Amino acid sequence: MELAKFCYNNSEHSATGSSPFQMVMGKSPIVPTTWAALGQTPSDISEEVLMVTQLDEERWCLWEMAKANLEKVHKRYKDFVDKS
Repeated sequence: MELAKFCYNNSEHSATGSSPFQMVMGKSPIVPTTWAALGQTPSDISEEVLMVTQLDEERWCLWEMAKANLEKVHKRYKDFVDKS
């Protein structure tokens, strides 16, 4: 069951264009393969502050993108219902 939740929470959803985890956390989950891809962890506090700032900016961009996607989906549904 845990693997199923992990897969669901990390799958991109058509309405938002992002995974539920990305919407809440602003990034993809860190799994062992993520560290291998990144190559290393931050070495000092200034790098960590920069990473957190960047993460916050990315999260806001994700939220704005999800909001725009949800508005498009809402308009599409509304147009469909109005035609009926």
